[in-house]
Amino acid sequence: MKRLALLTAGTALVAVGLAVPSQANLTTFCDGVASDVTIPGDLVVRADASCELTNVTINGNATVRAEGSLLLTDSTVEGNLRVNADAFASLVESHVKGNTRLVEAFGVYSEDSAHDLNVVATDSEFYYSLGSTHGRNINSTNAETFVESGWVSRNVDSDGGYLTDLYDSVVEGNVSVAGTDFGSVVCLSEIDGDATFTGNGGLVQLGAQAPVQDCGSNVFGGNVTLTGNNADGFVSNNVIRGDLVCSDNSPAPVVSDNRIRGEEQCDSASAAAFSTRSSVQSAETAQNRKDEVRGAIEERVAESEEAAEEAGPAFD
Repeated sequence: MKRLALLTAGTALVAVGLAVPSQANLTTFCDGVASDVTIPGDLVVRADASCELTNVTINGNATVRAEGSLLLTDSTVEGNLRVNADAFASLVESHVKGNTRLVEAFGVYSEDSAHDLNVVATDSEFYYSLGSTHGRNINSTNAETFVESGWVSRNVDSDGGYLTDLYDSVVEGNVSVAGTDFGSVVCLSEIDGDATFTGNGGLVQLGAQAPVQDCGSNVFGGNVTLTGNNADGFVSNNVIRGDLVCSDNSPAPVVSDNRIRGEEQCDSASAAAFSTRSSVQSAETAQNRKDEVRGAIEERVAESEEAAEEAGPAFD
């Protein structure tokens, strides 16, 4: 049974063996597996459906409807990618030339992929980027955000959600993390603009060797500001080319062994003043949450692959 159908002007066309008169208003619905094809217009994954595409070019936008799943490998979306309520998208060695938008989504996993325009996640479980590049901004509201071994050409702006972490990554603009439950960890990264951490809980760790182990050092091109966090805080072993400002944090962060070219205006505490048990628990909570997300991604991918295979090939 063919699962990929082309709809134009209200008339359904089977994808194989038919000439398509125009790309205007052309929508392809996918439920199943396809490879080595070009979709002439927009792609839609219906609610609860699973679509697995390899070496596919989508010449329009891609939309994943509620609780659907889209798995892209070595594929290109010429337009925008939108992932709706409880839906999921996985991109491996793929390319989205437009915006990537998550709206109450289960999440998006991006590995060794490219996002030319903005990634915007709103009221979603997570956006997880591993080895991917971002041509503009990552903006998340009430969504967990992980950027690992990645590149962001503009800003990272995160408000709410459980946590926002940066590992081994470059952000050419500013980073702002506010109101997360479990805080933020920045390790082995370069942030060329200002970095601001405000009103977070749990753990805020910039560099340092503990409580998150082997976090290494970071380079901050602008100011670093920690304000109003109710979190265990550690700022160590960093190069800060602007000012370091810490105020109204409870407890005050531990600050040590930084190279600060601007001014240090920081209410800080000694490491001895911290409860080691509390700090370790905060680090474990953040790591456990990250492991949970990784496990959820693996489970959703496996379930989606199985569902797509059961749905059958897109083309006979």
